[in-house]
Amino acid sequence: MNQIVVYGEIGVDNAIQVPELPAPELAVFPTSDSYHIGGAATNVAVALAAWDVPVRLAGNAIGDDDLGRKLRGWLARYPALDLALLETADHPTPFCRILVLPSGERAILVYGYPQTRKTALTAARLAGARYLALDLYGGPERLEAARQARAAGVQTVVGDVVWPDHPALPLTDIATNSAAYIRHEFVGRDPVAHAHALQQISGGVVITTDGPHPVHVLDRAGQQFWVRPPSVPVVDATGAGDAFKAGLLYGLAQGWDMPRAVAWGVAAGALKVGRLGAGSEPASVVEVEALARGLTITTALE
Repeated sequence: MNQIVVYGEIGVDNAIQVPELPAPELAVFPTSDSYHIGGAATNVAVALAAWDVPVRLAGNAIGDDDLGRKLRGWLARYPALDLALLETADHPTPFCRILVLPSGERAILVYGYPQTRKTALTAARLAGARYLALDLYGGPERLEAARQARAAGVQTVVGDVVWPDHPALPLTDIATNSAAYIRHEFVGRDPVAHAHALQQISGGVVITTDGPHPVHVLDRAGQQFWVRPPSVPVVDATGAGDAFKAGLLYGLAQGWDMPRAVAWGVAAGALKVGRLGAGSEPASVVEVEALARGLTITTALE
């Protein structure tokens, strides 16, 4: 049985550490250049598999090229990761070049994802799943996946569903959103007020991460709490939201309550930013549990 199906972006990341971003007439000299597991869906699935949670990965096809073969080799190292739905197509494997600054922030160049062949997610391919983790960085196949999950009684965990009129929002059981993204798309909007507006439409849980600031959680009953992240050194913020989602799903798969599951997500995200690359080196269960155990959960933000 696969407790979790992860559906979305599958690819490779080329992480390039630079002292500053290039600009017209300004050349920069990279300090490192490396390749990693990448793509929002792959990052979530690999972390869960590393923690021995049965997980099935689907989304876009990858190419029969050097990057595609490299990616398959990396993914094959995880026995808990079901790759039966990972297709090969006659197009290049999608990838990102990611310029990583000393602060851990990054600029991303995206290649090939929109052009990839997408795998249809049917009821049969959801069989045995309790949760569907879904990213919305695609087309109508994402919405169809959410519809299939709702019809099958599979709970959906959807990232970056911040638009109140997005057709996926009413099909979302747990939304994991970024406060930075909300502030970018809705200038002047308070992310907590925005979470309440989204929750009135979805009727589900709305979680808003905010970098080093407390994570806000609004449950199905409209009750809220916050989890304060630890202070950690930041090497690369790429994939921090994916690690958070994986940690949250790990807790839910164990049957934990929402505060404990969110704390696990916060700890997983915090440990991820201390590593270069989004998905290549997930923190261990022991590391995440040790950090999560010391996090503060409050019902009022001080």
